[in-house]
Amino acid sequence: MDNITSLLRALPGSCLDAVLRCIARVVALLPGLACAVLAGCVSNGPTVEDGPDGRVNITEEGRANPEAIRDRIFHDMTRGLSAYRLIAGDVLEVLYLSSNRPQPMEYVLGVGDRLRIEFHYTGEAPRELLIRPDGRITVPLKGDVLAAGRTSMQLAQELEAVYADTFRDPRISVIVEQYTSKIEDLRVSLTNLQRGRSQKATIAPDGSVYLPYLPSIRVAGMTQDEARNAINAEYAKAFSNLEVSVLLETATGNRVFVFGEVARPGVVQLTGTMTAMQAVASAGGHLPTGSLSDIRVLYWKPGETEPRLRTINIARAFNDRRADEDLVLPPNSSIYVPPTSITLANRAVDQFLRQLFLFNGVGIGFQREF
Repeated sequence: MDNITSLLRALPGSCLDAVLRCIARVVALLPGLACAVLAGCVSNGPTVEDGPDGRVNITEEGRANPEAIRDRIFHDMTRGLSAYRLIAGDVLEVLYLSSNRPQPMEYVLGVGDRLRIEFHYTGEAPRELLIRPDGRITVPLKGDVLAAGRTSMQLAQELEAVYADTFRDPRISVIVEQYTSKIEDLRVSLTNLQRGRSQKATIAPDGSVYLPYLPSIRVAGMTQDEARNAINAEYAKAFSNLEVSVLLETATGNRVFVFGEVARPGVVQLTGTMTAMQAVASAGGHLPTGSLSDIRVLYWKPGETEPRLRTINIARAFNDRRADEDLVLPPNSSIYVPPTSITLANRAVDQFLRQLFLFNGVGIGFQREF
């Protein structure tokens, strides 16, 4: 103590005043530091959530109805990706299932169909005609007649009207000898693919998916089942015996972001359902400077535009087996592991001392001559 006193007396007046002011400030911080240390040691706050409906105390809610909360957590953990909402970049596998059952609607003639036109009771020889790309056929004496888009019965009635001024009470039959079918074309194109009767489809940046014989369908924001229903509804307009199944092959949006006092902050890709505790563990776990008693999770519930912020006491969830304190993470959630109160106090003092000595130009040096 005497040595320190003699050293201080040896300092110039200005340096001594600066050192004394520094000591006074550090001493003034001691009560606050003690409170921060005590608060960090005894922190045992509840798990709460702030959302559109105000603040909810999850801890008290779990104590009031523990069975319902645990059942909900278990259901969320075992539901898989059924509630996952598709986003741009996700990859779908569309499987095509067709049957040979008769179509309920009558066949409509199309380009490329080969027809046999028979004239009854007239002596006119039957004619075999091919529907041209413009949808028309050329019949004797009358020239071009539109055939595409009509049924064989409708075309026969049209030809009878056309020949009414040539034959008395004409009777004409239209027989489809060879037809073209979109479903057959689709089968051929799919069979030539490496995946068989399935096709990989990536959701475009505009949220749409593009499939054979269909206009673009916006599926971003839908679940897997909703996307399947939308695609089937579009195909039903052109095919009566075609059905598709949709599998989610790659979910690019099924991820969460972990930052703060963790070993490996960044993106954590979800292969299934994951809780906040599991996400922190996947990021390498919390550092000694991190607090597990007030982890913050920012997330959105499906159908809501306002985010929710939940403060989770994972330490209690783990130590007391309180699963209701944890949260099953929706995709694109953000998890922040804050520093402990002791760490905050330590950093505050460190920053204060660094600024005082490095930036105020005050330095202390000792030199001893031998």
